[in-house]
Amino acid sequence: MLLKDATIKEIHHRVKNNLQTVSALLRLQARRVEDLKARGALDEAVRRISSIALVHETLSASGKDEVNFDSVVDSLISHAVDLAPRTSGSVTDIAVKRLGTLGDLDPKIATPLSLVITELVANAIEHGLTTKGSKVDVIFSRTGSSCVVKIEDDGIGLPEGFTLKSSSNLGLQIVRTLTESELNGSLEISGDEKGTTAQLRFEIR
Repeated sequence: MLLKDATIKEIHHRVKNNLQTVSALLRLQARRVEDLKARGALDEAVRRISSIALVHETLSASGKDEVNFDSVVDSLISHAVDLAPRTSGSVTDIAVKRLGTLGDLDPKIATPLSLVITELVANAIEHGLTTKGSKVDVIFSRTGSSCVVKIEDDGIGLPEGFTLKSSSNLGLQIVRTLTESELNGSLEISGDEKGTTAQLRFEIR
């Protein structure tokens, strides 16, 4: 059992290192790209890869079969402002915090969920807080096998006529796909003049 645990830890450690190498290469490439749209796409790829790497880093450090997901999200949040700058105003004014807990999760859930949260937080900062607002709250609640994740901001709300199905935003398309195919969950996004709320519901099987 000890040998098996050590082997699993080593696998997660190597996966994490490989992902960090890919991330570093993409960062280098992004610095050489003059086109702002292309550079932004590379930066988004770095953000997504970093989210997956965090899950494997947590697994390699703990040696457990499950991930302490709250600590993973705290790490994601600590870098959220730097990795997803708002289009105007000062990013130093933005506060991102976690409320509530989900506890330990299977990596099969933790990996797609970390990507979903990363995308929703980045979207809130980049689009919701473009001209107003200063906070993004990541709110967890878990009752037995039922989990709810909310991402709330106090920004400008949603554009008129917005629907999740018709949105061309790549990040939201990724969120929707992961929610439905990997988490077997549901996602709702609503907003008004007080801000935007994305609510994700799923069951731990």
